[in-house]
Amino acid sequence: MKIAFFNLDRNARSTYFRLLRYIRPYWGMFAASAFAMLVYALSQPAFAALIRPLLNGSFEHEHVPYLDWIPLIIVGIFLIRGLAGFWATYGMAWVGRRVIQKIRSEMFERLAQWPAERYDQLPGGMLVSALTYNIEQVAEGITYALTVLIRDSLTVVGLLGWMLYLAPGLCLFLVVVAPLILLLVRNLSLRFRRVSSRIQETMGEVTRIAEEAVAGQAVIKSYNGADWIRGRFEQVNTHNRDWNLKLALNMAASGPLIQFVAGFGIALVVYAALLAPLLHVVSVGTFISFLSALLLLLAPLKHLTNVNAPIQRGVAAVMPVFEILDSPAEDLKSGIPLKLAKGAIEMEQVTFSYGPTQPPVLEGINFRIRPGEMIAVVGRSGSGKTTLTELLVRLYEATSGVIRLDGRDIREWRLADLRRQITLVSQDGILFYGSLADNICYGCASPVSPSELEEAAAEASLLEEIRKMPEGFRTSVGERGLLLSGGQRQRVMIARALLRRAPILILDEATSALDAMAEQNVQMAIRKASEGRTTLVIAHRLSTIQRADRILVLDSGRIVDEGTHAELLSRSGLYALLHRSQAENRRDSGSSGR
Repeated sequence: MKIAFFNLDRNARSTYFRLLRYIRPYWGMFAASAFAMLVYALSQPAFAALIRPLLNGSFEHEHVPYLDWIPLIIVGIFLIRGLAGFWATYGMAWVGRRVIQKIRSEMFERLAQWPAERYDQLPGGMLVSALTYNIEQVAEGITYALTVLIRDSLTVVGLLGWMLYLAPGLCLFLVVVAPLILLLVRNLSLRFRRVSSRIQETMGEVTRIAEEAVAGQAVIKSYNGADWIRGRFEQVNTHNRDWNLKLALNMAASGPLIQFVAGFGIALVVYAALLAPLLHVVSVGTFISFLSALLLLLAPLKHLTNVNAPIQRGVAAVMPVFEILDSPAEDLKSGIPLKLAKGAIEMEQVTFSYGPTQPPVLEGINFRIRPGEMIAVVGRSGSGKTTLTELLVRLYEATSGVIRLDGRDIREWRLADLRRQITLVSQDGILFYGSLADNICYGCASPVSPSELEEAAAEASLLEEIRKMPEGFRTSVGERGLLLSGGQRQRVMIARALLRRAPILILDEATSALDAMAEQNVQMAIRKASEGRTTLVIAHRLSTIQRADRILVLDSGRIVDEGTHAELLSRSGLYALLHRSQAENRRDSGSSGR
């Protein structure tokens, strides 16, 4: 086992031992597997030991009382060896897969609680690769590596013990061979670790580009960009192949090198044994038994030297996984409990930027929303409208200033309770793979009855279309809802929001993909759902917000105007300019249609 850890630095060694601590809950199965490995290891020197009396009894005519039983003993040894090998292999696989399940579950749970800015910093493909490919490399580092380390280390110890018992003088070859083997292992391990790290990186790139190609297939086809994305994929795919081949080259070279060094040692032993003085001391059976044990050493020594590759791959793979597990997650449970909010929202001198070197997206924002009031936010693209909603649900934290809910800083409320008070319907919201019913009921704290489900779908102008589908509410929406039209996806999300009945409703371009008739029906449903609830509407089409109690006009991250629809039109400011521009576009569209 020491050979395998010879080149692990302190950080890598602590990482691997941290990985091994996941075995503790399954120590019973692990201990049983280790015992089976001990039995398996003892079968090797036991077989070598049988050769001595067999040869001495046959060639030197020594009296060996159990000589006739040796064939049956050999069968018994191999039977026990086979059963022990089976249990050791399966038991370690049983432990290893449960460790991987535990690590993967912890990682997924941490990713689910990661702050939004962490997702902004890392490509999604890298995270998916860490969750899938990296952890599978960890599995090999546990299951295969531990099996080899325990089983073959015990085998080497058993064989060396038998050799020392037979002829201590012949074991001097270890003085020459062992340092050479350790030096080879050290140098090869350096390359294993470095190459394994590059493999993880290139695999993340392969996953990232593959995900982009699948998610953006419509854009790729419409822009004839298949050759471009294929070129990017082939580049990273080639890099991944080259680094895997470098790893295979190192692994392929390590075995023959170690065997050559061991063969050199065996040659020294044979030469020493052929010396005339030694032949008078060592019997034929003793020498052949010693030589058999020496030859049996080759396989476990090869395994022990090759085990560095999976260990180094496992360490390289688990390091980014542990970095994710050690990174801070959102604290959902601490804070003041909040059962049901009244819905009073206030922002006071709120400023936000996506980083210390980034320009502010919002600056000096001040407004108040009374419970049950409907407030609309309008402005040019990029003016910070969506960022307002992200700050309210604490996807991001304000750089400065205070955001209050019911008179208390939202950072004081328990985060899970805060988000339970808010239902967000966004233009780019996603649906999850599953049925229509699953997606409409998503996020509901209590079971939903069929009548409630139908009512929400009806209010979102979706029930009639669902009834025409062969499987009704059991119809699959496909991955990210791609089996539905854009308008249907948005109405599913609106039905989800209506069913949740949270006291605060945020609609971020929620009706942008609807036609005029569907939008009119959904607007009626939204007005009904917003009764008695605080509603914040982010809108591009100004025709959808004329009934709002107040309208906030954002420009370059600042509130430049505020008032009702009529008041803002009378001031001839930015709102009036946007309204006039949209009216002209509608007239132009109508003229071209005729």
